[in-house]
Amino acid sequence: MRTSSLNLLQNPTVVVLAAGHGDNDPGAVNLPHKERDQAIIITDRVAEILKRNGVEVEIVPHEYGLSGSISWINGRFVFGDAWVLELHRDSANGLTLDDASRRCGIYYGTSDKSKDIGKFVRRSLISNGAHANSWARPDTNSHHGRLAWIRQTRPVAHLLELGFMQGKNDDAHLNWLAKIAASAIFEAFTGRSLP
Repeated sequence: MRTSSLNLLQNPTVVVLAAGHGDNDPGAVNLPHKERDQAIIITDRVAEILKRNGVEVEIVPHEYGLSGSISWINGRFVFGDAWVLELHRDSANGLTLDDASRRCGIYYGTSDKSKDIGKFVRRSLISNGAHANSWARPDTNSHHGRLAWIRQTRPVAHLLELGFMQGKNDDAHLNWLAKIAASAIFEAFTGRSLP
């Protein structure tokens, strides 16, 4: 696309998406809903929206766990080839239904240029309807201390958290989350708004 205003996204020509929690890991659970199942639905829908609007998209095979996903990406892409994003749902107690349903976040890497992408995506998510409490954080602020997804993939990588499992989980809401995620990714990658 090469029309992004963001330095690290000016050369990549493909967006690579991965649904978080592969290898039969359910991720966060709010019975009967499982993060893994919802991450796959959202990832596939984001890919459809982006492809329909002219973005080249690759999807990491859903059966791969974290290590397999990273190996799959690193076997196909190097820094500058692609922008890779792993899509998750979040989990926390004590949030209002609206906050839990619409609060999104993005983890970024250690460089200022990665942070610029994170800040841009956060603003875009909010402008497309995400909760005002949506956030952009360095991967060192995650519960894991550092995220292998961001540290071990060769291309520039970010991790999206799209709403909380304790919020809405119906199909219409998953479609909405996919739409705002696709809008933010499209805006960051192309420098244009999604039609």
